[in-house]
Amino acid sequence: MTLLRKDKAIRRIGLLLVFLLATELTARASEPTTIVQLEETLAADHGKSDKDVAKQLGKLELSERLSTLRLEKLQAGLPGEKSRQALLVLADTSAFQNLPAGEIPKLASPDRDTQGTILNKATDYIRQTLPRLPNFIVSRNTNRFENLKVDYVGGAVAVVEDQPFHFTNTTKETVTYRDGAEAVVLSPNHPEHQRGLYNWGVFGPLLQIVVTDIFSGKMGWGHWEQVRNGAMAVFRYSVPQDQSHYEVKYCCFSNTNSWHIFEMHPSYHGEISVDPDTGAILRLTIQTDIPSNHPIYRADVLVEYAPVEIAGQQYVCPTKSVSISRAMNRVNVQQGQCADYNCRPDAYVYPKNTAVNDTVYHSYHIFRSEMRILPTEDSDVEGVSPQPAQPAVTTPQP
Repeated sequence: MTLLRKDKAIRRIGLLLVFLLATELTARASEPTTIVQLEETLAADHGKSDKDVAKQLGKLELSERLSTLRLEKLQAGLPGEKSRQALLVLADTSAFQNLPAGEIPKLASPDRDTQGTILNKATDYIRQTLPRLPNFIVSRNTNRFENLKVDYVGGAVAVVEDQPFHFTNTTKETVTYRDGAEAVVLSPNHPEHQRGLYNWGVFGPLLQIVVTDIFSGKMGWGHWEQVRNGAMAVFRYSVPQDQSHYEVKYCCFSNTNSWHIFEMHPSYHGEISVDPDTGAILRLTIQTDIPSNHPIYRADVLVEYAPVEIAGQQYVCPTKSVSISRAMNRVNVQQGQCADYNCRPDAYVYPKNTAVNDTVYHSYHIFRSEMRILPTEDSDVEGVSPQPAQPAVTTPQP
């Protein structure tokens, strides 16, 4: 056997070992857990270290939705940051499950006329109230978690899918909303392309698109749901692809020469929760139906809205969002032996990675431009004052 053939054989064996390891460890099955069982587990873990509680939570998978109210109560009793993060990602991955039956108010379902009245209020809210939102600035903090494990040890590469979620990074950004458009103020060290599912339009455009699509799709009554100040009406909907205007953007997929963003308009379904008195949207879920032959397999989004104060007035704005994506992740198993631009195709494997982005919106402030008066000789046109200075704003990057 020539040295070249030996090298190829060794490479194939190495890749095979990578996949065997991934297959063996992927067999780790999470334990389906109800909310009551979760609370019992946390009670039994009382007194354990932060690391041990986090490890225990990493083994679970909720079969019911852990609401934001219940999450806050449970987090208050945890021993540290690791366990709080583990419970947070556990709650986020349950965001598209049904609530426990015991948390659904025992209220009679509204008749069709009442349902129509509530939906008409929601439509009026989107068409009339959202356009009157003031120009504002808001802080956006995102914690990212992933469940793909890639280890580089002594030149060997181990790629393992579907492991317990681990924290990867936090991004802190400022978002401006002016005249119905939102933009992100990027810091100097912000990456050109932020990897993952691109969350857009949460301050209005997303609601406008989804509600417009819903009336071209199917809509039905879901249930009542308890919130801090009463009950909200939950409707279930589905939108076929030929009526979909919802755009999925995911960054980024690569080949040996370049990176590219995945974009498509899939069919989708979900729930929309409405304040029956005002028509304000309080919760929106979007679950996409992406065909299996695409490099991304899941792109689901949740947005929660609540009253916030801006310049002494109350407005219903986003307070939290969750995006969950599952997509191919290119891994170079010959790390250190070649660079991306000269690697052979068989230097890569493409495992699936599930990523969870947990985003909190806070510190809403009215947007005010700064005005600087210049002497006449410094003006662009004699006798005309320059326009107010604008902040450095960059269009959102994926």
